[in-house]
Amino acid sequence: MKRQQIVEAALEAYADSGATGPSLRTIAQVAGTTERALLHYFASRDDLFTQVLRERDRALKSGISEEPSVEELGAAVAREAEVPGLSRLFLEIAARAAGEPGPANEFFGERYRELVPLVAGVLNNPKGGGAAESFDPEWAARILVAAADGLQIQWLLDPTIDMQADLAALAHHLAAPDQDRSAFDVGTFTDRLISRDTTGSRDPGPSHTE
Repeated sequence: MKRQQIVEAALEAYADSGATGPSLRTIAQVAGTTERALLHYFASRDDLFTQVLRERDRALKSGISEEPSVEELGAAVAREAEVPGLSRLFLEIAARAAGEPGPANEFFGERYRELVPLVAGVLNNPKGGGAAESFDPEWAARILVAAADGLQIQWLLDPTIDMQADLAALAHHLAAPDQDRSAFDVGTFTDRLISRDTTGSRDPGPSHTE
């Protein structure tokens, strides 16, 4: 119960902070405790901050309907990015997740195992825009989740970026009927990249006008 109270206090502190996020001292003050007592309930600083991100995701999921549309999912992601400090925390913890096993590594592994199938289900649902016969929802979901994570970096640098609109446009493009897709072919483009890497040639790949 105390851990949950501290995590909720941390979220409150983040909501009232700037892009750099609150200090441990500020979080402790909001939680009504000291920094030393604060970390007593967590294995490490990363453990505390990872639990904060878990709580953010939990709140995000609770606000999504059982069969969300692409627009609803995009709006939820946009709301998630309304707190710059949390976006920055997300990116910092994500960078550490690729290192040694720990709270961050475990959190992000679970996050993508749950999030990708969720997004794939939305994209594969007619309510989500209608999928083409050759559409691979899991591949598209991975691309969309990667875009959402990456857009947070750009949004922190330029808050005028409309993440919701960008993600909705990408989702509809990924799930568009075959005749509405561009002539760009991922397989062909990948083959050309591999060929360039192994031969040293500089094949420019397909142009946007092909």
